[in-house]
Amino acid sequence: MNTISNKIQETFADYAICKDRAAYGLFAGRNLPTFVKDYILNRFSKGEERDEDGIREYLAAKMPQNSDSLMMRLLEGENVNITTRIVVKTKLDDGMVAFMLPDLNITANMFIQPKVLADNKADLVDGENWGNITMQYMPPEGRKKGYVLMTSYKSFNPYKNLDFEDFISKRELFSTEEWIDVLLTTMGYTPDSFDTLESKFAMITRLLPAIEPNVNFIELGPKSSGKSYTYNNLSQYFRMISGKCTRAQLIYNHATKQYGAIKNHDLIVFDEVSTLSFDDRTGELQGFLKSYLEAGNASLSNIKIVSSCGLGLAGNIALTEDMQPVNEDFQSILPDIFRSSAMMDRFHLFIPGWKLPKISEGQIYYGWAIDAEVFSEYLHYMRTETYSQNIFDELVKYDKKTAYVRHAKSVRKIATAYCKLLFPHIKSLDEMSVEDLNIFKKLYTEYCLLPAIEARSYIYEQCKLVDGEYKHNTMPEFTIPDNEEPTDVEEPTAVDQSDEVGEDDQTVGVN
Repeated sequence: MNTISNKIQETFADYAICKDRAAYGLFAGRNLPTFVKDYILNRFSKGEERDEDGIREYLAAKMPQNSDSLMMRLLEGENVNITTRIVVKTKLDDGMVAFMLPDLNITANMFIQPKVLADNKADLVDGENWGNITMQYMPPEGRKKGYVLMTSYKSFNPYKNLDFEDFISKRELFSTEEWIDVLLTTMGYTPDSFDTLESKFAMITRLLPAIEPNVNFIELGPKSSGKSYTYNNLSQYFRMISGKCTRAQLIYNHATKQYGAIKNHDLIVFDEVSTLSFDDRTGELQGFLKSYLEAGNASLSNIKIVSSCGLGLAGNIALTEDMQPVNEDFQSILPDIFRSSAMMDRFHLFIPGWKLPKISEGQIYYGWAIDAEVFSEYLHYMRTETYSQNIFDELVKYDKKTAYVRHAKSVRKIATAYCKLLFPHIKSLDEMSVEDLNIFKKLYTEYCLLPAIEARSYIYEQCKLVDGEYKHNTMPEFTIPDNEEPTDVEEPTAVDQSDEVGEDDQTVGVN
C-alpha cells in the first residue's frame, strides 16, 4: 500500500493530500463530507506538513458547532459568515423559502432573502446544499416575529481553473490495476482490503453515473457496504433522497418557480428504496420518470425538464450465508412505481452489492490520495468528454439491424463510462501502432466491454422475471474485430484476475 501511496504523492503532487488518523481526528464531532474535509486539509497543508492550529481556527470561525453561541452573535447584531450544510425548504404558509442548519440543529425561523434566491436559483433548490452563507438577525416588528435572514450565498466550489488535461496526462504513468487502486483510495478505501479484483471493480462502478451523463442504475446488496458513504461524501454533485419524495423536491416547485434536484445535480440516488414513497400524484410522476429515464428529458404540467442527471435506486436485500441473494427476483423490493418491466428496462446497469466487502475500519484508507473535491470536479468535467464514445463506435461491432435498442444503448453507455474512468488518456486510436492497438483492444474488452455486458445482463434477467416477452429481447453479440478476423466476445463473466494483461500493460504505451 505504501507503493501506491508514494506513487500518488509523486505523480499528483498538486492534487494530492495525505490522509491519516490524526488529520481526520481534527474533524471529530463534525458531520462533514469527505470533499469538504479534503479541501480544508489541502488548504492548510504543504506536503506532509500540516497547520493543525490553522485548521482548528478555521473550523471554529467558519464551521461552528455551538448553536447557542451562533445565535448570540446574531442577536448582538453581527453579520455571521459560515461555510455549512444547509437544507432549503419552501414554506407556502409564510410565502418565503426557508433554510435550516441541520448540523447545528437550527431548523426554524430562518429565511432566504428574495434577491439571494433569485441570484442562486440553480443552487438554492429544496433539499441539501453546501455553501458559504452570511446571515443577520431581523428583530420583531409589530406582530411579526424575529427571524434570521440569509443575505448572501456562495456555492461550495473552492477550486477554479483546474488543469484537467494535466490531470488526465498523469494517468498513463499507472498500469490499469494501479489506476483502479488510485480510484479506490480517492473514494476512501484501502485497495488491499478487497479480496479480489472483481470486488474492486464493483466498487468503482459506483463512479460511472458521475463521469457519464444520464446513467441510470440499480444497486442492491447487504447492509454496511458503503452505499450511503459513497454517494453522500464524494461529491457535492450527488444527492441522496430517502423516505418521501415530492414532485417539487425532485422536478419543479411551482410556488417558487424553481427547478428541483434533478435539474441541478449530476446524480440522484434514492436510498433505502424499499421504503421510498412519493406524493399523491404517483401516476403523473411515473409517466415523467418513464420519459426522463429514456431520453434525459420530460415534461410535467407544461414544464419541460432537460438534464444530464443520472438516477439510481439503492437498497438492501437478504443474502444467504454464502453472500448470494436469497431470491432471484431482486426487483421485488422496489416500489411499485419502478417494478414494471417498462420502467426497469430504462435502467442501464445493475451493481451487485453482494460482491462488495462490508465496510469496517480496515477498509478506511490512510495515506496519499487525490483530493476528493478535486476528483469531484474532475468527474464533473469529464461528463462532457465525447472521445470515449467515439472509441466504442470505432472498436465495437454488433448487428444494428436486429439488436434490441435498449441493450445496445446501455452497453454503449456503460462501456463508454468505464473507458472515461479507466482510460481517460486514450483520446484517439488513429496514431496507435498495431501492437499498441491490439493491446488496447484486449484491455478495452476486459475492463470496458465485458463488464458493460454483464452489468446490463442483470437488468435483462430481472425484466424477464417480470415480463415473459423479454425472453425475445436477447443481448446482441458484441465483437471487437482484430486486424484480420472478428474476435467473438464470450458470455459475460467476472473481470479476469490473471496477470496476463497486467504484464502487457507494463510493456507498452497503452496502460
